[in-house]
Amino acid sequence: MALASRERQYLHQELTEEVSAVYADILCDAWGTLLTAQRHMSAARLKTVRQNVEGMERAALLALKRAEYADPSLTPEKRLKRDRERYETAWKADRADIDAAL
Repeated sequence: MALASRERQYLHQELTEEVSAVYADILCDAWGTLLTAQRHMSAARLKTVRQNVEGMERAALLALKRAEYADPSLTPEKRLKRDRERYETAWKADRADIDAAL
């Protein structure tokens, strides 16, 4: 998996260590696709991308339910939501770095 930036690479590594590589790969691919699509695609195409991402999130949720992760007090749904927020924060930080470099 080729991630374009440092913050998302760190997050991918953390998710791999905390849960599993499958979970990290699915989520980073899904959310990266969605956030990029929101910047560059038409509304009709974005709808299709969102549907694909929802399917990928369901797959990640299954991977999460089967994994033993560090914080069992979180339900898989809450963990997924928390990780999405972490990814969006990392993505915004990376976008700021990229925009600053231009």
